[in-house]
Amino acid sequence: MALIQGIPGEFGPQPWGEAILRNYELLLLRITRRPADHEVRLPGLATTPLHVVEDRTGKALTWRLDGDDLLVRLPDSTEPAVVRVALQGKLRIVPPDTVTANADGVWDLTPTGATAHLVARRAADVAVRFVGQLEADVEQHVRLAGQSYVVPGRELLRTTIGPFLIPAGHVVPLTVPPGVRRVLVAPVGTVLASIHSAGSPGEVVVRVTNFGRTVAQGEVVLPLPAGWSASVREWSFEELEPGGSTGWTTTVTGPPGEHELQARLDAGRRSASSPASVQL
Repeated sequence: MALIQGIPGEFGPQPWGEAILRNYELLLLRITRRPADHEVRLPGLATTPLHVVEDRTGKALTWRLDGDDLLVRLPDSTEPAVVRVALQGKLRIVPPDTVTANADGVWDLTPTGATAHLVARRAADVAVRFVGQLEADVEQHVRLAGQSYVVPGRELLRTTIGPFLIPAGHVVPLTVPPGVRRVLVAPVGTVLASIHSAGSPGEVVVRVTNFGRTVAQGEVVLPLPAGWSASVREWSFEELEPGGSTGWTTTVTGPPGEHELQARLDAGRRSASSPASVQL
């Protein structure tokens, strides 16, 4: 996708050294492990460079942008180098865990910390569904796109939270309460089918969540390759309240290993489906 607007921040350690923020509009790239091809890649730079020079000599260096990455060609030398990158504005970064919505406009996240980062292709009102284990009576704080909710744990895992307005092309942090192992984010109005591991190999839960404002109904089918089988492959639902979800457990039989499954949902114009990897 095109260059996106990042968030204020700093870079972590790089394979070639470190990126040091000297001031809001100046980066120093300290090269301690020169790449064999003499080209340094700095991932996730959302601010366009003004000029890039070798710090010691002031010599201009060849550089280009590859999506959200800055690539700089170093002088042919074995000496350590420092590269000075002047920026056209304040430093903004695209964190490495940033996730773009899929073709259905849905984010399906496996969080690795207390914050996840989302990017929308177009502006949208979205709602969030958390999956995991939380203490029922402990209040959890959820923040996305400048809006905050304080929700008891029991409610956080039972219904969608929102709506939140996500702007187009901007990195938006989402706070993730401890104990959450999966996050589903979808445009308001979407009815989403998702697949979840039930714990035992081959045992999965096919879940439908109503991210809409009206009651939903529909049918779900679990397509499988030839030679596979499932204890149940088709379900129907009705009177699914806004924010609510319903699910069915099935046991899938197929070749051992990890496989991607995706349910097919027919619930009207805003039907969507999120794939998942399951262990058989």
